[in-house]
Parts: sequence; C-alpha cells; structure tokens
Amino acid sequence: MATSPSHQLGELIGDFFELAIIEYLKPIVLEKGYYLDFRHPREARGGKREVIGVDYNGNSHKLDIVIEKNGSENRFGTPKAFIEVAWRRYVKHSKNKVQEIEGAILPLIKTHEMHIPFYVAVLAGQFTENALKQLKTQGFYVLYINYEDFLAFFNKNGLPIRWEENTSRDELQKLYKRLSSLSEEKLLQLRRQFYDYFKDQLDELAANLSDSLDATVKEVIVIPLHGCEKRLETISEAIDFVLNYDEDKLEPILRYEIAIRYNNGMEYSVKCRNRIVAVQILNQYLNK
Repeated sequence: MATSPSHQLGELIGDFFELAIIEYLKPIVLEKGYYLDFRHPREARGGKREVIGVDYNGNSHKLDIVIEKNGSENRFGTPKAFIEVAWRRYVKHSKNKVQEIEGAILPLIKTHEMHIPFYVAVLAGQFTENALKQLKTQGFYVLYINYEDFLAFFNKNGLPIRWEENTSRDELQKLYKRLSSLSEEKLLQLRRQFYDYFKDQLDELAANLSDSLDATVKEVIVIPLHGCEKRLETISEAIDFVLNYDEDKLEPILRYEIAIRYNNGMEYSVKCRNRIVAVQILNQYLNK
C-alpha cells in the first residue's frame, strides 16, 4: 500500500524536529564529556542504526536519544538520560504516542534506577493536556511546543505546513515537495532559526539536563542493621517488645541499608541482605 502524502509530510516534519533536538543537545553533552547516542550506525552495536535499550525483563525498546557516561562509538556506557522526541499533527494520535513513550522508557528507568537517569519527552504538535499530565506524573520532564506555535515558526520562515484531514492530495504533495527540496544549507539555517524561536524552552531543558548530568555523589550513608525479626500479633505486644528490648545486645547482622545522596537532592536507597551484596552495589558506582 502506498504511503499517503499526509503521512510522508508528517514524517518529514518529525525528522526535522528530531534532528534539531539532537543537534541542539550535541554541544551540551560533549562539553560535559558524555556520549550522545541516536539513530546512526554505531560500532558498539555492530554497525546497526537503531538505538535499543534492554530492560530488567530482557525486553528490547527502540529509543530516540540516550546520553551515556563513559560511552563511545565502540563501547556502551552507563545511561544517564533518555530523551524521546515526537511530533503529532492530530490529537487523536497523542494518547497512543504517550503510551508508547511510557512503555519504552519507564522499564529502562527501573532497570537503571541506581544511576538515577533523567528522562525527557520533547513534544510538538497536538497533544492533549491529559496526555502531557500523564507523562509529568510519571516523572518525565516535558518540553511541549503546541501546534499553533509550531506552525507560526514555519510560517515565519516561509514554509506554511498547515493541513487538515480534507486537504487535497495535490496540496499535500506540494507541501511535501517544498519541504523535502530544501538544501542542507537551508535546513541548517532553519534549525538555527528554530533554536532562536524556542530559545526559552530549550534553555530550560538544557539547564535541567545539565543539573542532572552534573550531579555528583555528596554522601553515602550505610546503616548496618543487627537483630532478629520478631513477629507479633498485636500492637500492645509490639509496644511491650520495644520497651523491653535490650539495645546494648549485639544480634547477628540483619541487613545493610545504603543511601546514595547527590548534590542536586536526588537519592537512591537500597537494602542489601549481606555485606557481599552491599559491596557489589557500591562497586557499581566506581568509574560509572
């Protein structure tokens, strides 16, 4: 089945939007000594283009942008940020896209939770308030460029891209041809105009991303817990147990509780059943 011209036009606009975000982030990420991964042939994945994340259940997820610590073209690093970029022309498609983003990113956040990765949805076009709220309540940083502002940017640069469901095929093909025929030089100029036009929102994204990438461990709290588990049937029995417990009595180690606190207020805490597991977890922070 032939691809509709509206779909082709939407993909073209989406490609411009995604590349604009990638090129905006590159200097920020490189300056901080991190690696920015996106769809391109990478030696670490055998020359394949797709960015794939694997979660704790072994499920694979296609991704847009991943920022890695100690990563390179030929070596995978530790994921420190996941950034999904999406443009949607119609509201009816926004809910599915948000669910797709959540389904890909949230399992990976859980997988890499000890490194507290930053996760972002950069959206443009028509997304409902409920869809945006859904992402925010899940912990996403959301940069949203609404449809009218997005159109206004293209209009200002002599590229009207508005179309409706009843727009004729001929008109859609004209819009597509005009946008697809832009030279690399013109596209570069257009991206620069994009950065100026949406400067405030992009600067805010950069500031929040930098805050996350610059975070360092401020302190590590280790609490060795000694004792034997006591199971009681009533509150009164529990009160009696606490009041009569000999706090000077040294019981066998029960577990280690560890909290890793960062200078930006973030914290990761974990309970370890023995010292071997505790050391294994702490070792994962060395050179990561």
